Amino acid sequence: SGAAAWGIFVLCLAILNIVSILSRFGVDTALLRFVSQLQGKTSEIKGVYLQGISFVLVLSIISSVLLFFSSNIIAELVFHQPNLTLYIKIIAFALIPFTIIHINAQTYRGLKRIKEFAFFQHTSKFLLAVVIFTLLFYFTAIDVIIIPIYSFLAAVLIVMILSGFGLVKIFKGIQSIRTFSHKEIVKISYPMMLSSSVLLLIAWTDTIMLGIYKTEADVGVFYVALKLAMLTGIVLGAVNSIVAPKLSETFNNNKMKEFRILIKQSTSIIFFVSLPILIILFLFPEFLLSLFGQEFAIAKTTLLILLIGQAVNVMSGSVGFILQMTGRENIYQNILLMALVCNILLNILLIPKFGIEGAAIASAFSMIFWNLSSVLYIYKKYNVLTFLS
Repeated sequence: SGAAAWGIFVLCLAILNIVSILSRFGVDTALLRFVSQLQGKTSEIKGVYLQGISFVLVLSIISSVLLFFSSNIIAELVFHQPNLTLYIKIIAFALIPFTIIHINAQTYRGLKRIKEFAFFQHTSKFLLAVVIFTLLFYFTAIDVIIIPIYSFLAAVLIVMILSGFGLVKIFKGIQSIRTFSHKEIVKISYPMMLSSSVLLLIAWTDTIMLGIYKTEADVGVFYVALKLAMLTGIVLGAVNSIVAPKLSETFNNNKMKEFRILIKQSTSIIFFVSLPILIILFLFPEFLLSLFGQEFAIAKTTLLILLIGQAVNVMSGSVGFILQMTGRENIYQNILLMALVCNILLNILLIPKFGIEGAAIASAFSMIFWNLSSVLYIYKKYNVLTFLS
């Protein structure tokens, strides 16, 4: 079925995202901080970018090889589905370009080239994958289950080249200067990796655990509900893209009044622009799910549960970036670790009994927990309430 084919692709995407935690090592988030700090010093920005990219290239090659050769172990021992082996092997080839895209995108973000960041980080991969999928589906005889994975692999290779080409143009003819040692980059990127990886694990745990306890079709149906719920986060992502470098800039230059105003304004914008999306999703869940196929309409309750978590998420503002850009990445990491533990325990308890709705409860609860905990910490530390008030 369409849900089962979608489910296989989603499981491979989950594996790719989780393994990429190791290959990125938090360097993407660290680069955002360094590049924002070095605003206007292009030689130094080029230096730190080259150090970052060479470091993750080595890690992603190692991770890709390990994933390829352990594909049968993951398929059989984790998911109890030997048929997944081939798909995991193909997705292993996507790891290197996937990692480099992340590094390039965050560099654009630090350079305040928000359009390029948004395109390479969020839009380009799936947009190109859809185009390639359509071409392969109608003009080749390739098995329909494997087409989404081939399409995604081709898309990430093209996007890696395009994003790299843009940076080559920016840095062309500029001498690179090393400002930070590799040790300094690792010292900053390691805690960044922990917090961003825990956040990524929270995002994918429900999908992975559904793959362990339930069928590929359940994974496919849940993922469609999750993606619809995440539409509310588009505004949060867009505002974060603009706000993150400014948070680093105002805080690190001790402009605390501007820092607080920035937080207040961004939270209001995030909530009021997200509100119409939330309302539409709350009012027409069944109709929107059935657009993907009638078999997806069963996820109505799942979508509504996920939307409660997303509502708290958009009301809390840019809490993650506030903590990361102000040197509180360890605090953020600890909050997320607690949320991840809650998420895993709730999934173990709820998925066998309630299926996709159990996964949705676990997801919404952990999202509410880490958002409100972060809001509380920021209020106590910086005397500014990020929550909509």
